[in-house]
Amino acid sequence: MDKRAVLTVSNLRKSFGGIQALKGVDFDLQAGEIHALCGENGAGKSTLVRMIAGLMAPDAGEIRIGDELLKAGELTSPKQVSVVYQELSIIPHLSVLDNVLLGDPDISQLYLRRRYTARVRETLNQLGLANVPLDIEAGRLAIAEQQLLEICRAVMRGARVLILDEPTASLSDAEIQRVFETVRWLRGQGTAVIYISHRLPEIFALTDRVTVFRNGQRVMTKPTGEWTNDELVTEMIGREVSSAHSIRNSADLAAADTVVRLAGLGVPGKFRPVDLSFRKGEIVGLIGQLGAGANAMVETLAGLERHYAGSISIDGQAVNVTSIAAATRAGIAYVSEDRGGKSLFLGAPIEVNLTAAILDRLNRFGVLALADARQRANDLARRFQIDSRRLPLAASTLSGGNQQKVAIAKSVALEPKVLVLNEPTRGVDVGARTEIYREIQALARQGLVVLFFSTDLEEIRELSQRVITVFRGEIVNDLPVEETTMDSILGDVVRGPVMGRAA
Repeated sequence: MDKRAVLTVSNLRKSFGGIQALKGVDFDLQAGEIHALCGENGAGKSTLVRMIAGLMAPDAGEIRIGDELLKAGELTSPKQVSVVYQELSIIPHLSVLDNVLLGDPDISQLYLRRRYTARVRETLNQLGLANVPLDIEAGRLAIAEQQLLEICRAVMRGARVLILDEPTASLSDAEIQRVFETVRWLRGQGTAVIYISHRLPEIFALTDRVTVFRNGQRVMTKPTGEWTNDELVTEMIGREVSSAHSIRNSADLAAADTVVRLAGLGVPGKFRPVDLSFRKGEIVGLIGQLGAGANAMVETLAGLERHYAGSISIDGQAVNVTSIAAATRAGIAYVSEDRGGKSLFLGAPIEVNLTAAILDRLNRFGVLALADARQRANDLARRFQIDSRRLPLAASTLSGGNQQKVAIAKSVALEPKVLVLNEPTRGVDVGARTEIYREIQALARQGLVVLFFSTDLEEIRELSQRVITVFRGEIVNDLPVEETTMDSILGDVVRGPVMGRAA
C-alpha cells in the first residue's frame, strides 16, 4: 500500500454555541486505503466530513490534501474530495445520466450528452445497474438504486479522496457486495476512501484501518485486524452495551385485543393479498429483499398506496388509508426510511420538527401557543434523549441517529394506535439504536402496535416479537421470534418457501 498521506487533519476544532463538536482532532488518510470512521451519532464524524468537503469552516486547525492547505470553509474540488452522504442528493426529475454528471467539473458549458453516455453506462454496469436506462427520471428508481447512483456520480469524478457515509444502509446483501467490489477496485487504483458505517461486520470485512471518535475527540486509530468487535463497541460508546435482547418485552400477547386486521390486502405488482392481524402491544418485524413486497406492505398500511385491494380495520372499524393524512386520522403514524427527504424539515429548528405534526393541538383560537409547543418539544426531547440545549438549532445540525430520534418522536407525538416504521434505525449507531429500541419497547408496553420493515437481520431478531418473512410478494412464514434463527430468516427471504415447511 502507498503510505503517502493524501489527507491530513491537524488540531481541528469546531463549536456550535456552547457545544464542542470537535476538540482538537488529528487524522490522516493514506493513498490506496479504506479507512473506517466509527463512533456514536454526535461523536463528531459528520462535522469532520463537512469540513473536509468545505461545507463548514473550522474554528481552528488545518486540513491538507497532499501538500495543499485547504482554505477554511471553501468548497473542495470534486477532483480532490467527493462525498456520498447518507441522505440522498438525487434530483428526482432529472434523468439518470444528468444526475450522474451533475456538478462534474469536466463537463463543458456546451453539454452534449452523447459525449458521456458510454462512460456513464460502463460505470453503472460496474455497480450492478445495467438494467437502469440512462434517460429514465432518477426519482422513479428504488431508494437502493438511487444510493448506487450517488456512488456512481462520485466514482465518475475520480477524486483522490472518496468519503462514503453509510453507503449501504438501504441496500440488499447483493447490492452491498457490488459496493464492496467497487470500493476495493478504487483502492486498487490508489483512491483513498473514508468509510462510515454503523454495520460493524462491514467494517471488519472491508476496511484497512479504523479510527474511533467519541465526544468530539479521536480516541484511537489502529489496523482493522487488531480490533475485536467488543473492543470497538466499547471504545465507540465508552461503556459496555447490553444486548438489545435484554430490553425486549417477552410477555405473552396471546390474550391481547386485536387492533389491526388486514383482510385480502394486496397491491397488484407489489404483493399478493394477505390476511393478517396485529395485537395490542405487539412489535412485528417484516423482512424481505428490497422490492419483494415486505416494505410495500408497511407502506400500504401507512397510506402511501392509493390503489390497494382488500380492507384495513382499526379496532374493528374499517378505514380507508389512501394517504398519509387519512392514515393519521385512523390512528396510524408513519416514519419513512428517508428521514431527511420525507420525515423532517432539515432547515427548521429541532423543536419545530418535534411538534410539526400536532400544531392543531397546540393552538388557542387559531394562534399557536408557543409556551405549550416548547414544553411539548422539551418533553419529547427528554423522552428520546435529545439534548434540549440544541432544540433551537436546525435539524440539519444533528447527526443521522439524532435526526432519526426526532423523526420517531414527531410521529409518537400524534399518540397513535399503530406506529409504522420503515428501516427504523437506518444509519444509527449501537448506542442510539439501543435507546430507540427501549423507547419502542416502552410504547409497546403502553399498548401501541408497532409494525416495522427492516433489511437488517440483527434488528429483526433483536426488536421483533413476531417475524413475517416475504419472498416475491408472498408471505413465507409468520412466526414468534423465538421460533426463528438468523439462518432461517435469511433462507426465507432469499429462497422462499421450502417443501415440507409451513408457509
